[in-house]
Amino acid sequence: MYKLKSQLVVVSSLIFLFYQTCTAAASITINAPIRVQSKGPTNSISREIGALSIEFCYILDYLGDLGSPNTFSRQLLQNIEDRLGAPPVIRIGGHTQDVARYCEHCTSTLANVFVPGNAEAVNVTFSKGLFEVLNNNVPSKQQFIFGLNLGQDDVQFPLAEVVAAEKYLRPERLRSFELGNEPDFFNVQRPHGWNVQIYAQQVVDWHSQINHATKRTLSVQLGAFAQQPIYMRNFSLVELRQMGVAAKIGHVTSLSDHTYPFSICDSTRAALVSLPNLMNHINTIQYFSQWASEIAAAKSQSIPFVIGETGSVSCHGKEGVSNSLGAALWSLDYMLHGAVLGMQSVYFHAGTPFYYSMWQPVVYNNTPAVVWPT
Repeated sequence: MYKLKSQLVVVSSLIFLFYQTCTAAASITINAPIRVQSKGPTNSISREIGALSIEFCYILDYLGDLGSPNTFSRQLLQNIEDRLGAPPVIRIGGHTQDVARYCEHCTSTLANVFVPGNAEAVNVTFSKGLFEVLNNNVPSKQQFIFGLNLGQDDVQFPLAEVVAAEKYLRPERLRSFELGNEPDFFNVQRPHGWNVQIYAQQVVDWHSQINHATKRTLSVQLGAFAQQPIYMRNFSLVELRQMGVAAKIGHVTSLSDHTYPFSICDSTRAALVSLPNLMNHINTIQYFSQWASEIAAAKSQSIPFVIGETGSVSCHGKEGVSNSLGAALWSLDYMLHGAVLGMQSVYFHAGTPFYYSMWQPVVYNNTPAVVWPT
C-alpha cells in the first residue's frame, strides 16, 4: 500500500550542506508529494535524523583549541544551523571515551598517548579547557552528547568528568551523558563473568552515586551496544527494558545501539566490502530489519531509539569505498530507511584519519583539511 503526503522537503543532507563551504551552490527547497511505501502508520522523519559522532581523542582536531577554533569545521556546522535552525548533535565518544580522564590542574586542553599501529589513543587526559572549547568554538545552538569513562571500572573517573562538566560546560550545550562505549564487548576489560546483569547493576549504581554527588539527575543516553541484534542474545535494549534499567536511572533521553554494516576488521568480512554491496538498497533493508525488537523496546518506554555510532565499514573504513560519492548516496539511503523504521537519529562516526569521516578537519599525511564525498 502506498500513502501520499505533501510535505516541505529540504534537500539538506550533511554532505550537501558541507559542500557549501567549498562551492557557491545554492540551497534547494522543493515542495513535492512524497510517495512512501507502507503497510501501516508512517513515521515522521526527525529533524535530528542526521547526527555526528566524533572519536574522543580527535575532538580538538575537529573543533580547535582554546582561542584558536577550527574555522573550517565551524563553518561546516554553521552552514547547517543557518539552513535547518540547528547544527547536528555531536556525540563525543567511541573507544577512547573509556580511556579518558579529567585532570583539574592540567594545562593542556587534551593530551593523547598513541602506540604504533593504533589510530585510537590508548590514554586521554583532558582539562577544563575542553569544556571551554565546547562552549566557544561551535555555532550558537550546538549540543553535545558527552561520553564518560566506564571501561576503566572506577566510578571516580566519570564522577570527575560530570562534576567538571557541571562547573565549566554551559547547560544548553549538553544534550546528555553516555556512560561507556560498547559495554557488551567489555569481556576483554572485565574477563571474569561480565554479563548484562553485572553491567545493568553497575550503571544503575554509578548513575545513583553521580546524581547524589552532583545533586541533580543526569540526562543519559543509555546502551551504546555494539553487537548486531541477531548475535546479541540478552545483552540488548530488550533485556534492559525487561530489567527496568531506564526507569531506575531516570531521565534517559535516548537508547542507543552501534553498528557498521561492513567491516575490514578480519579477512572474512573484508572480502565482502565493495561499493556495489554497500550501495545495494536490499542489503540495507535486510540489515536494518534485525533492529525491529530494539526499536520496539525503546518505543514501549516512550524513549527515542538512535543508532549512536555508525559508518560504512568498521575498523575506520576502507579507502575508495568509505570516502566515495557512492558512500554518500548510501548514507542518505541508510539514514532515511532508519527513519522509516522509527530511528530518531543516526550518528555517523568520524576521526581525523578514518576513511568514513565526512570531513578531515586538519592537515593529515600531507593532505589539507577537506570535505570528503561521504
